[in-house]
Amino acid sequence: MFERHIADWDNAYANGANIAGSDRWPAAWIEPAQVFRDVLSTEGRARLDMCYGDNPRNRLDLFLPATKPKGLVVFVHGGYWMAFDKSFWSHLAAGAVDRGYAVAMPSYTLCPQIRIGDIVKEVGAAIGKAAAMVAGPLMLTGHSAGGHLVSRMVTATTPLAPEVVRRVRHVVSISGVHDLRPIMRTGMNETLAIDEAEAQAESPVLLRPTD
Repeated sequence: MFERHIADWDNAYANGANIAGSDRWPAAWIEPAQVFRDVLSTEGRARLDMCYGDNPRNRLDLFLPATKPKGLVVFVHGGYWMAFDKSFWSHLAAGAVDRGYAVAMPSYTLCPQIRIGDIVKEVGAAIGKAAAMVAGPLMLTGHSAGGHLVSRMVTATTPLAPEVVRRVRHVVSISGVHDLRPIMRTGMNETLAIDEAEAQAESPVLLRPTD
């Protein structure tokens, strides 16, 4: 197994620490995201902070094209299930919106307040809420932890309703974390609290895809 060749698991999964100047980027995303929301809100094409669940972070933003949506894109943010929210990424909806698609961006409760398995359920609820508002094909994408979460939506134990799963046309996981077992070897697991059972149940790489 490749595992025996990795001497430092924390370093192996420390994306920011291995990119010079990476700490400046989150602050740089805030303004363009806010400008995008402001512009679409002024045009009546943004539905912000819509509730999809009972927890305070169970909110999603929906950005609409100028004409009837061709379908729905859902972007799920990353942050190793421990950081960020939807407000950092709004401007990433611009391309899909300009091409006629609605874009939903949910926030979700972060670890350690809940477990990753619970986040999976929250994201499923967010997608279900957005899918009920926008007809047509459904495209799921996410980065890092978000890539894990959207990949998890198309496994046999998906939290999505069958009628929503049938609408999924594409899933794009950007640097997704698809195997949770190595994360158990990192210091992050003091917060994430992944155990063997959860790693087996929530790792897309270990699960059958949806039929």
